[in-house]
Amino acid sequence: MKGLKHFFPVPPLQSADLTLRGIGVQEHMPACIIDRPSGSGDYLLMLFYDEVWVAAEGKPTRQMRNTCIIWTPGTRQYYGNGEHPFNHTWLHSDGRGIASLLEASGLPRNEPFVVPDPAVMERCLLAVHEELTRHARPDAVIVRNLLENWLRETARAISRDKDVKDDIPAPFLAVRRFIEAEYAAPMRLPDLAKQAHLSVPHFCAEFKRFFGTPAIDYLIRQRMHQAAYLLQDRNVQIKEVARRVGYEDLYYFSRLFRKHYGASPRAFRKTIRSASVRCD
Repeated sequence: MKGLKHFFPVPPLQSADLTLRGIGVQEHMPACIIDRPSGSGDYLLMLFYDEVWVAAEGKPTRQMRNTCIIWTPGTRQYYGNGEHPFNHTWLHSDGRGIASLLEASGLPRNEPFVVPDPAVMERCLLAVHEELTRHARPDAVIVRNLLENWLRETARAISRDKDVKDDIPAPFLAVRRFIEAEYAAPMRLPDLAKQAHLSVPHFCAEFKRFFGTPAIDYLIRQRMHQAAYLLQDRNVQIKEVARRVGYEDLYYFSRLFRKHYGASPRAFRKTIRSASVRCD
């Protein structure tokens, strides 16, 4: 799916407290390495969906999927993959406001960290982009609140993930990563249990104990989050959205989507207003 990339020649929200210069959501990049020795002059918050090389103050290191990094102004920005294309979501921002929000969140700066759910950042930046492009005078309070909620939710999820990570056996972490990466593939409980080297009943009980939800519900949640993102592209038919997240039966997909979001895919799509995207 074609991602969103929008740099603002004249930022619609620009003040000493908060300035937003650009937003990208699931922007696809060719195999390349970006290296800005002095950074971009602002805060750059970036999430990678694929394995990439990343550096700020030290040597580049290879990072796993769903890695995020927050570069501070003046810090080297090094990222990418010279061998394979990669996909990323990002925000260029500056001002006292974003600095204080980052400080309050406690999230690491200039140091990679893994986020449990990339959809949190996507939802925030899509909402911010709509506020910036839909109104002649964007509301700075709304934008600041959206950013604060995203940062706080991310910090909370990371803290919760750290609390349980040491107690989760490696096979279960591998199963979770498999579900998150291959959500569109056919998945059966016996196959997932086999990956963890357990019987189906034992696997189901342990997965729920470690992650707080049954394995199939976790899979459905991943699929529904991705479906909600795909529905923002009006060029993709709902039947195709269903297929891309693993459902050939459109009726069954619609029933699951309504249960998860409280609205049918068609009604959900009607609530989304298209925003013009400037390609640079």
